[in-house]
Amino acid sequence: MDNHERRVLDYVREKDFWLKGGFDTVRDFIAIDDETDEEDTVESDNPATPKRVWKKNPTHASVGIDGESGKEFYRIPVEWVSRLYVNDDGFFVLKPYEFCCREVLVRSSTQLVRCQSLTISQKYYCDEHFFHVGSGKCIENSNAETQVFAATHLYVGLKSIMRMFETGLYCNTGEMLCALEKQDDRLSYYVKEVKYSEKTVTVIYTKIMKKGTFIRNYLAHILVCKKCNRYLADFLTLLDQAVEDHPCPEYKELTCDGYNHLGLPIYSHILDADFDNLNAKAYYGVIDGELEEPCAYVDFFMNTYVKKYV
Repeated sequence: MDNHERRVLDYVREKDFWLKGGFDTVRDFIAIDDETDEEDTVESDNPATPKRVWKKNPTHASVGIDGESGKEFYRIPVEWVSRLYVNDDGFFVLKPYEFCCREVLVRSSTQLVRCQSLTISQKYYCDEHFFHVGSGKCIENSNAETQVFAATHLYVGLKSIMRMFETGLYCNTGEMLCALEKQDDRLSYYVKEVKYSEKTVTVIYTKIMKKGTFIRNYLAHILVCKKCNRYLADFLTLLDQAVEDHPCPEYKELTCDGYNHLGLPIYSHILDADFDNLNAKAYYGVIDGELEEPCAYVDFFMNTYVKKYV
């Protein structure tokens, strides 16, 4: 694979799908049958070891997606499982990287199904951690515990925050996260105004106090939006400056599970939520007025509080 995603042009219909029943209310899914013919073997095709026999592992997976007449089933090589998604036009696409937390229904071991479709809308920011919920390790099999930042309602895109924090550019990481849950106006933002007269130039900074929950909605959108993700570094810098007077020192009293080497307060939560709804809630959570698109709010916010000099 090179650095470009590839659209799949050849589609093979699945003729004998092992799961039975109706799938009208089920999201897109990938399924692997590792039990049928599990005792079958295949002879070695290596001339140096002609008598060697291998167990016959699954070589294909079944993909079920919504079509015009209901669920449609296709057969794909197992090598595609970790790279496959469906675009807005309904085509299979292979990413040049592997998704972590790819949800696959395996016949012998599936116990818990997290609602997660294969479709990734063009508006979403997508990397290998797109399907990752929380900030810790990937969810494995029946383990429904998710590592999340204490006292925040951010679940999607936390890997992006972690990568930013690991740069060491932010001084108040714990306070930044705890401040996002505050309902009162405790975060300090400044609007710069320059007034000119014949002899003087006056620069005025006006302090505007913001609620942490208000700021959290903007951050949640930036984490999942393809267009606004470019603001992440500047947005976190603003948040870091907004808590310089340490309005939330009590974060040091929170217990930490020790997994996070940055020492940020992290809890294990039981997450029973629809991944697509979490994504959509983060994307549209910033809308609080008359503008039609959440990106317009983010653009206005960043243009108000971040000054760029070229």
